[in-house]
Amino acid sequence: MSSHHHRRHGPTAAALLLVVLAGTGCGRNRVLPSALPDVEPSRRAAESFVHCVEAGTSGCVTPGEDHAGWDALHLLLWLATGSPVGILEALPQQLTDHGNPLRTQGAFVGEVERYAQALRGAECDSTASQPATALVDRAAADARVRLERLGMARAGLLRAIEDLRVEANTLLGSGHLVRLDCSYDPFRVYVVTSMRDGRLSVVGMTTVLAPEYGGDHPSRRDVDIRLQSAPLGLAGKSLPIVEGAVDEWLPFPVEEL
Repeated sequence: MSSHHHRRHGPTAAALLLVVLAGTGCGRNRVLPSALPDVEPSRRAAESFVHCVEAGTSGCVTPGEDHAGWDALHLLLWLATGSPVGILEALPQQLTDHGNPLRTQGAFVGEVERYAQALRGAECDSTASQPATALVDRAAADARVRLERLGMARAGLLRAIEDLRVEANTLLGSGHLVRLDCSYDPFRVYVVTSMRDGRLSVVGMTTVLAPEYGGDHPSRRDVDIRLQSAPLGLAGKSLPIVEGAVDEWLPFPVEEL
């Protein structure tokens, strides 16, 4: 009789477990707080990459990563804002190098190594992120308009712009361009992320971006510091120029100024 009474009124193991779960809040809908900062994943990835570069230099570059998407975007930005003389002189070789995956990765590794020394102690934090595809389409459209205005819009060059646009959009996919502002030289860093096979990685970076694409014109003080910087000396690099500030047909690359 007592055994029957126990089965009828005593709590079962399953009932006890439900009570414990309900009392402790360990049910299915419990939300655990994240230890990650409350910012976009692209910004977290960019900051992690920069911190890695500070300590590990080019060892932070993922082996076998495809950097052609970033290289295509970089070429479009150059066509949209760079010196026409520099474009005429350097574009054929740039397009040849772009078609070689080892060269595109080597160029990125070289930039990372060049930036590493300056990034150490620069105190860089991400401040903004924008979708890469919107930037690609705008740069391609601006490049076409600008080259037409300059009388450089040949069929082959326009076709190259479209091919670069398609390639950049395809490879960068849902990636972003992240801006990091720094307390010291290099003052600004722009990092490009790419989502591939569910993994977010950094495929490109630069310290120069025209204002119409989310960058800004550096101050006179920033320029003076940059020109004196050993790792970031700007000789031979293509930089945006302010429209109308310099004659676009000077017989030497404006980038050398």
